[in-house]
Amino acid sequence: MEIKDFGFLAVLIVWGGLFYLLSASFVVPNVSIGNEGFSAVALSAFSGFNGGGGSNESFGFVDESGEFQESQAYFKDSVDISQIEISLLDSSLLFAASDRGLFVSKDAGLNWYSFSDVEHKLNSNTAVYKILFNPENKKESFISVFSNGKGTIYRSENNFFSLGKLIEFDSEGAYDFNIKNNNLYLGLSNGKLMIYSIDKNESRILTTFSSPITGLKISPGGNLIYLTLKSGGLYLSYDGGQSFNRLKYLDNYNGANKINGFFISPLDGYLVYAATDYGLIRSFDAGATWKVFKSFPSETASVSVVALNDKGEIFTASNGKIYKSRDSGQNWQIIETNLGTQISAIVFSENRVIVGAGGS
Repeated sequence: MEIKDFGFLAVLIVWGGLFYLLSASFVVPNVSIGNEGFSAVALSAFSGFNGGGGSNESFGFVDESGEFQESQAYFKDSVDISQIEISLLDSSLLFAASDRGLFVSKDAGLNWYSFSDVEHKLNSNTAVYKILFNPENKKESFISVFSNGKGTIYRSENNFFSLGKLIEFDSEGAYDFNIKNNNLYLGLSNGKLMIYSIDKNESRILTTFSSPITGLKISPGGNLIYLTLKSGGLYLSYDGGQSFNRLKYLDNYNGANKINGFFISPLDGYLVYAATDYGLIRSFDAGATWKVFKSFPSETASVSVVALNDKGEIFTASNGKIYKSRDSGQNWQIIETNLGTQISAIVFSENRVIVGAGGS
């Protein structure tokens, strides 16, 4: 054997020893993502691993008995969660978007880890705006991020383990986006609504608003497109985004145009719930008229998020508390949490209500 072979062998031994030490140093649950298996150490090391799980004010869940429980977090820094999304292939696999990267839970919200793709495009310096799983192709997912002065939309077929760049914007980002007929509808921070064809790799601007687009949802069947602006207001398109009407009914109520989140019924695109600074409101006619939930027992009018499960139960939040109604808003159950920040995301997985928090 030549000298260079001994050198290679020495390097191999050193790297093997380091890998063994790292693997043996942390005893944490193993997490597998898609077809790629790797330990929770690998998930967490990219954004700072604190060596053990602890309670965290960014994540929690309501268990089957209706009690709030703390999630375990395997990362150091406090984060603001803006969205939690469930994999369409595995209901126990959750991803969370935040101002400090992407987070993952393999056990329906019990434990959370910081996450990076194989090329480290996603890290703690990346703002993740939106996660989207394609209902027409359950293996396909998309993510909108902002990093180093650029906004980027990535596509993945293995739960973000590897990413392919679709489109990039200088100094702008897509706060929200959705998919219809293999076209991405992108709501940008400069107020532009853009459509991007995945098949043709082409994009064009549909219209431009005077304020950043903060929310964008497409109704079941794709006939209606709803969007919200940072400056306030709810807008509706009946023609695939070619034109929009501002829903002026909300102007009659102070704070109703400040929409913190909204929910479109998967069974009826005309049924809309909105969490606003005026309160929790509902429309049966695509936003032409609205009714407020007068029985809602919150100490303050403003609500931060609203979601409905497949049983039709309403969940919403205000001042760090969760409110649940089983009878279309006639009566409410109050669930206390220990989250010190405003609840910003609610999803349902394996008989649990998983919540994320961020902001004030």
